[in-house]
Amino acid sequence: MSQSPRIAILGAGPAGSALAAMLARQGIQTLVYDDEKRPALLVGESLIPAIVAILQRMGIEDRVAAISQFKPGASFIHHLGTKMNFNFRSVEGRLPPYAYNVPRPGFDDVLKDYAKELGVKFVKHRAGLVAHPGGTPELELDAAALEAGGYANGAKPDLIIDCSGRSRTSAKLLGIHAATGQRRDTAHFAHFTGIEHPHEPGQIAIMYHPWGWSWRIPLPDKLSFGIVMNPKSLPEFGANGEERLDRVLATDPVLSPLTAHRERVTDVYTYTNYQLISDRAQGPGWVSAGDAFGFVDPMLSPGVFLALDSAESLSAMFAKHGEKLLDSPERLAQELGRYEQRQRAWHEAWHELIEYFYDGRIVAFYERGTQLKADHPGRFSNMMEYISNRVVALMATGAGTLSIWNRMYLKSCSKWLLKSGRAKELALP
Repeated sequence: MSQSPRIAILGAGPAGSALAAMLARQGIQTLVYDDEKRPALLVGESLIPAIVAILQRMGIEDRVAAISQFKPGASFIHHLGTKMNFNFRSVEGRLPPYAYNVPRPGFDDVLKDYAKELGVKFVKHRAGLVAHPGGTPELELDAAALEAGGYANGAKPDLIIDCSGRSRTSAKLLGIHAATGQRRDTAHFAHFTGIEHPHEPGQIAIMYHPWGWSWRIPLPDKLSFGIVMNPKSLPEFGANGEERLDRVLATDPVLSPLTAHRERVTDVYTYTNYQLISDRAQGPGWVSAGDAFGFVDPMLSPGVFLALDSAESLSAMFAKHGEKLLDSPERLAQELGRYEQRQRAWHEAWHELIEYFYDGRIVAFYERGTQLKADHPGRFSNMMEYISNRVVALMATGAGTLSIWNRMYLKSCSKWLLKSGRAKELALP
């Protein structure tokens, strides 16, 4: 590199590594600070088809496929008996009709290794920041980070991109508050062998329980199992994550017959903060991406997509204007403002869709459609089934999540279900 990179990225997770790679392909060099500390297990193992489209645009789908389990769709099983099976073939023509289940450390390594191949420099250092709230810039690298990154003679990056994940480094340092969702669930998960999975290979299974919900995500040589539990139910199942996972697997009437030969092969990991979006995502000299800006409930697995989409959005900004955008603070501020609006719209749309799965409307909607076909077989009920399945599939895969038409259709069709009482019976606690 002939000069110090004008863009510094904090964090080498999916957002940071993907963005560094995308910018390198444009000839824009970045410096990525990565302390190389991460837990052995991370949420975000189940990808959606919209991610596959991004991987194809990056040219690395084959690398991800080589370490992953092919994923044809998702099944939702309610403890009251309703079963909903969704196959990604229904979005063919808009998105790849499949996805992958990934071992997250391996997936993250694919993105990082690709960025390195493109010449991106990674520095093993946890970058510290100096805050100047309301100043220009608002954030700067501290002296130790500048030295570790090779910045000398007063050189410093013009833009800091915070991809620090849920630690939200920039927001916390600047005192930026965040809006949180209404739920305060606790999630425990681990990897197991010996659990039977009576579904199509790679199909993930989401199960509704009286206490919350659980996931089963098949990986190449094991299965990820997790529970998302209402806090009021936690004491009934044990004092810690290990006890609660074991009790659910041993006593649940659906799961226990499948888990007699289970063996837990990892530690149990716990997450408690699932819905959050920062009040502000950017300012003079900085911007946040991925989880550093916000994250949504994992019910429909949108987290990694939101990280990669934020990387693509920032990359597209520079593809349009080039690195000279950094020389025009006013234009840069306008572009970052548009970027923030887009990311905020994505988060709000996903949150809205996920709420349908929590409050029982999606399950009641599915039940009503099944009953309509039984009571009135023929062309009309078949057409309604096709349209409804297509809308839900497009929204849950990332193809039509933002569509106003899709959102209004789902809202209008399911509005009366809450009044019927059935949705309330099917809602999660």
